[in-house]
Amino acid sequence: MKDNNPSRNDENKVVMTKLPRDEFANFKKLCDSENKTINKKIRELINQEVNREFGFPINGTKKKFYIPAENKLIEMVEVED
Repeated sequence: MKDNNPSRNDENKVVMTKLPRDEFANFKKLCDSENKTINKKIRELINQEVNREFGFPINGTKKKFYIPAENKLIEMVEVED
């Protein structure tokens, strides 16, 4: 039977690194102060870096408007809640 837990999906990849003890201790203190697991904090930091570089996906409807008086074409995305 297949597990419905998305964190165990075949599409996920594992990221690992080695840290010196003092860096790990500081990182662990940071995670504890934010009440986050180490994995959750690492995911959050990776997502911040990726989103800063590539942006982030949004759900919405793409709309184009033409303003003849200004001879401009405006592209907008109406975001869904």
